[in-house]
Amino acid sequence: MQQHHYSFPMLKPSEIVTCMSDLHIHVSLEDLERPTPSRMAAVFDAFTSTFMGVSRESCAVPSFHVVDMLEHPDLHQDDVALMAFYRQLFKLVTEVGIHDFSIRDLIKPEPGHVRKILSAIINFAKFREERVSVFEQCNKNSAEHVQKKAFLEEKNQEIAETVNTIRLQRAEEEPAYQRVRERNLAQTAELRELKRIQTALTSDIENLKKTKTDAVEKMNNTNFLLSNTKQDCVRLRSRIVPNPAKLQQALVDMTNSISSEKTNLTVRERQYRDLLTRMEAITVVQQDITTCTKLMEECEFEMKKSSTAEKSLVHERENIERKNQELREVNIKEQQLKRQLANISDKITRLTKQQTAKKEANDLKMSELAAAYEAGVTERDLNQAKIDSNQAVLAELEEKIVVTKKNVESEIARFLDCYSKLKTRGDRYCAELARMMSS
Repeated sequence: MQQHHYSFPMLKPSEIVTCMSDLHIHVSLEDLERPTPSRMAAVFDAFTSTFMGVSRESCAVPSFHVVDMLEHPDLHQDDVALMAFYRQLFKLVTEVGIHDFSIRDLIKPEPGHVRKILSAIINFAKFREERVSVFEQCNKNSAEHVQKKAFLEEKNQEIAETVNTIRLQRAEEEPAYQRVRERNLAQTAELRELKRIQTALTSDIENLKKTKTDAVEKMNNTNFLLSNTKQDCVRLRSRIVPNPAKLQQALVDMTNSISSEKTNLTVRERQYRDLLTRMEAITVVQQDITTCTKLMEECEFEMKKSSTAEKSLVHERENIERKNQELREVNIKEQQLKRQLANISDKITRLTKQQTAKKEANDLKMSELAAAYEAGVTERDLNQAKIDSNQAVLAELEEKIVVTKKNVESEIARFLDCYSKLKTRGDRYCAELARMMSS
């Protein structure tokens, strides 16, 4: 695992004592110069309780699987509790930048290393204090996430109900959809067959129309020729001596030809009417096919809607899964924040109790100081009276000293004068004695 190396200032012992006092943890210079296991355990316990919400007492209760592993758990209870507390403390000091922390720092702490560890933890505490606003923002975000969680759960429930409704509706409509699809397929096959028949009939109709046009044109030509022939016959009848038999035979042939053409025309017209009837039937079939096509299009549209709904359902499921994941992460963060909040609440409660105790101690101390002040004022008044009397005595003594000093000075002057005189007499005596001894 990659280790993070952080730089932190190495604090002086006096600075460590001040900072620990700010953290409401009592540490003296003697504790830093001569650390003891019990004192350092209490200090580290305060740190883990403040920053991790884990106290040494909570580590004193081993887990059941650890107890089951030990042959004599009562003999190792203190050691197990110490190792559990060491693991929690190791996490803390490793995170603050101390990577050479060991069990030796608990059972045999050294002043230099203790100073280093406390400097790192104090640096972390100052950094943590600067990040209180971030914690408040996280707390606010947690509340927002809780609201968002409730909203997403409600939306998830609505989507689940909608999905279930769509599934039930689809299950109910599935048989009708299958029937419509089967009928649609059958009508599509029939439509193709009718289309093929229509194509063939259209070709036949075109041929019949062409044949009819040719027959009508031929009939018109024949009628025109017959009319001209009749006119010619009427016009030439008076001039030409006709052969009655041949003429009659020609007329009979022409009449038979015209009858035959009329019969063929009647047959063609009957076929044309039949074709028109079939065309009308085909038109009706085409309308039915168009209706079926519309139904097919509607079915396809419903199928597309169903497919889109399925895709949307899958997408919504993915969104729900993602939101559930986010919700789980938010729950984890919320639990972490709740634990941190509980730790902070415990710390606030503990600090409040300490503050109350300090206030009571300060009030008691203030009362004692007030009593001492009153006693001091009384004593000061007495001392001032004594000082005043002593100053009067001192003034009197100073006057006496001045008088005595003058008397002493006059006496000294008199003594000096006598001394001078005696010295002069002595000198003369010595000189006289020397002279006498030399002679």
